[in-house]
Amino acid sequence: MTRTNSAILATAALLAALSGCASTVDPKESSLTIERILTEPLTGIAGRDRIRAGLNHMYGLDPAGQKYMDKEPRTLADRHVLSMLWLEPLPADFIAIAVSGEPCFPVERALRLTQAKLHNKIRSTGAQTYDAFRNGMLVSFSTTPDEKCVSFIHIERDR
Repeated sequence: MTRTNSAILATAALLAALSGCASTVDPKESSLTIERILTEPLTGIAGRDRIRAGLNHMYGLDPAGQKYMDKEPRTLADRHVLSMLWLEPLPADFIAIAVSGEPCFPVERALRLTQAKLHNKIRSTGAQTYDAFRNGMLVSFSTTPDEKCVSFIHIERDR
């Protein structure tokens, strides 16, 4: 066997191995995006539970519902980065997520997706918080101080 044939076979074997790895990515993890995190809980408890399951999978958590906090960055399918995750089981029952500013998830896009309204009646300077209520759920998000990017997402039942 020539050196060229050996190199071709080695490259083919490497590509086959890599394609095998790529096909084992779980769809729950690979499809988790900021857009889904903002909108799916607004479909109701089942939507919130799908997001929680995707986060559990991404962080390697037992779905039993233990309190959990992690500050290790995780990259979503849309390349946005979660810089913190806090899952709180019943009775508090909420999900809190910090979103990295790079890449920026635009506030205007989040507002279009959720139809969220300003949390306070009186607009202040700096970071803002917006709330969306639908189907028994609350999705709240905060902005960066320049109001351009989503920096934090909070999900819970509308109580």
